[in-house]
Amino acid sequence: MSLVTESIRSPGLTASIELFPPKGEKAAGRVLREVEEIQAGMEVAFTSVTYGAGGSTQDGTLELVLALAQRHPGRVVAHLTCVGAGEGDLGALLALYLKSGMRDILALRGDLPEGMTPEQAAAGGFRHAVDLVRYLRKLGGFASVGVACFPEGHPETPDLAAHLAHFAEKAEAGGDYAVSQFFFEAHLWERFLEACERRRIGIPLAPGIMPVRDLEQLLRFAARCGATVPKSVVNALARYKDDPEGFKERSADLAAGQVERLKALGVRHVHIYSLNKSDIILKIADRLGWRKKAPAK
Repeated sequence: MSLVTESIRSPGLTASIELFPPKGEKAAGRVLREVEEIQAGMEVAFTSVTYGAGGSTQDGTLELVLALAQRHPGRVVAHLTCVGAGEGDLGALLALYLKSGMRDILALRGDLPEGMTPEQAAAGGFRHAVDLVRYLRKLGGFASVGVACFPEGHPETPDLAAHLAHFAEKAEAGGDYAVSQFFFEAHLWERFLEACERRRIGIPLAPGIMPVRDLEQLLRFAARCGATVPKSVVNALARYKDDPEGFKERSADLAAGQVERLKALGVRHVHIYSLNKSDIILKIADRLGWRKKAPAK
């Protein structure tokens, strides 16, 4: 078992963070500094790094993953998408990861790049994420293979029952755990847990938490991925439109409250979408008692 799966199965509440690959050397330096701020302030079970549509951020992902893996061995997860890719493309990247000691992968289909048809996306032999999971298991050498889940249904499969059928396939194909799309209401997670139990999906599930940094940005994200943003969240944050610091404090309140409600449902691991910034993450840590104690002098 990898350090990633150990942390997700931990009896106590643990947290991971997600980053997206920066563009340019200066941006990469800023992201690494923000990550170190988070790491210095709270315990982070692992850090995951996203992968752009069609591999559009492959170079940035690779560089950031390898830099983080050197600093935090065994506690970095590389997202990998298979849309539009073939075994040759994926195999070369995976060989480099394995050579560098990177053995934890989050297997995703990925979004179709603009202008790409579903037929073009599957031309390399990977139509769905389950195909990538099977390929990774056949290839071997990986400590963990994570997958995605969607408590409100996948945007291309909004029917929850149909999504659960696809999700069950990924678990049966060798997914070790699942990280969810972000959502805001605990009852959605409770419903999803009950549905997974009926389907006998037994892998650990980590709910995705999105601390809101920009309300308009959040609404765009949500529209694209089929997530619901409750009016209560919009109304709570809209009043701080002209108060950036107040907005951050209220955002941290909302995220910490969501974690507490999920903890009451038995959640043992949360995955936080950091948006490459430390400030709100550390405010959440303050509210939840996650902050590291300063070393005694």
